Amino acid sequence: MYNVQDYDPSRMARACKRYVRISWKASVEIGKAIKGMNVEKARRFLQDVIEMKRAVPFGRFNRDVAHKPGIGAGRYPVNAAKEILDLINSAVKNAENQGLDVSKLFIKSFLVMKAPTFYRPRRSPLRGQKRKSVHISVVLEQR
Repeated sequence: MYNVQDYDPSRMARACKRYVRISWKASVEIGKAIKGMNVEKARRFLQDVIEMKRAVPFGRFNRDVAHKPGIGAGRYPVNAAKEILDLINSAVKNAENQGLDVSKLFIKSFLVMKAPTFYRPRRSPLRGQKRKSVHISVVLEQR
């Protein structure tokens, strides 16, 4: 979690998503890549990931990950990028509602937590599937 005392509520906007069915590891790596970025720059980065023009550098969870030009180990986590882009757009809308200047917003905090695992049973006990999910939270702050 982040310490709320470090934030000025008059200059920040938040957005959260719960029980999102995306990869936790990909979400953590995307969060490391966009934390501290300007919102417009982060949106362009995520849009490029969705279009598979730029890869997300994988620093921690890079076992058996192919190298991409210029960044080392990297992947294109399209589903996670779509959900995170949607979350950032929601946080920007919240900032607009509060009267903040959108051009001066940057990503102050990006938090990813594991959520419960769902089990989808089938007729045979060996044929079921585990569905993992995450909770995501983003805090935008005006410079």
